[in-house]
Amino acid sequence: MKNKPVFYDTDCLACFLVIGDVSILCNLFSKIIIPKPVYEELSHDGTPLFIKTNLYNLIEKDFVEVKDISIISKEYTAYKCIKDGLWSNRPVGKGEASAIAFAIKNNGVVASNNLKDVKELTEKYELPLLTTALILAKSVQKGLIDESRANSMWKKMLERNRNLPDNSFSDYYSNRYKKDCEEFLDF
Repeated sequence: MKNKPVFYDTDCLACFLVIGDVSILCNLFSKIIIPKPVYEELSHDGTPLFIKTNLYNLIEKDFVEVKDISIISKEYTAYKCIKDGLWSNRPVGKGEASAIAFAIKNNGVVASNNLKDVKELTEKYELPLLTTALILAKSVQKGLIDESRANSMWKKMLERNRNLPDNSFSDYYSNRYKKDCEEFLDF
């Protein structure tokens, strides 16, 4: 996973920020990249201070890189077309659109839980897709955490109103993980 840039959407990164545990991200990835619209969503006035603090600490440590999507960048046209729904059946939010545009133009990976908005485009452009569930499962598979810790993190995420596909990590791991790997990943 470390050989391709990973572009995060808000919902996926927020799952880890909201529970204050980003250690598995640091162990799985050398760096993660958030587009400027994602940074703006995570740092706006309505975002709880502890989430902002967790994000700012990762930026300060150079683990999270914020990438601007300027109008003269190679990603901007893709971003605009994706956001406006010109490349799919529907408009897509700024965070999702920018993560997908960066992944398309930089041979990257999209990290998002919002399958409704991203799945069509990641399939169309053959982009690997990571979700919070897959990140936890890969961490268990690689021995970075055990299943008990993954279940604990999952439970905390659900308690913080994060949208996850099952009631427990164990349910996800035994029922959906292999299918998600086949459907979303190419590594």
